[in-house]
Amino acid sequence: MELLSVNIRIPALENSYEFLIPSSMSVQNAQYLIVNILRSEYGISGNYDALTLFSLTDGSALRLECSFEQLGITNGQKLIFM
Repeated sequence: MELLSVNIRIPALENSYEFLIPSSMSVQNAQYLIVNILRSEYGISGNYDALTLFSLTDGSALRLECSFEQLGITNGQKLIFM
């Protein structure tokens, strides 16, 4: 299993974080896990179902059903979670 190191900017927390994500994981599963990590680490609550990962390279939303590998996401890529 190949792991990707991606930098994810989270404007609501005014910070960026590095995440190791399996390249074969779907964007939807990754978003779910990221939200759970943020809830447990920062005690934030609310409805996060409407959040989406975007590529900072071209501004496009990452398709939930696709894996990071299918979307061409590579090590060091910068994303934003809004």
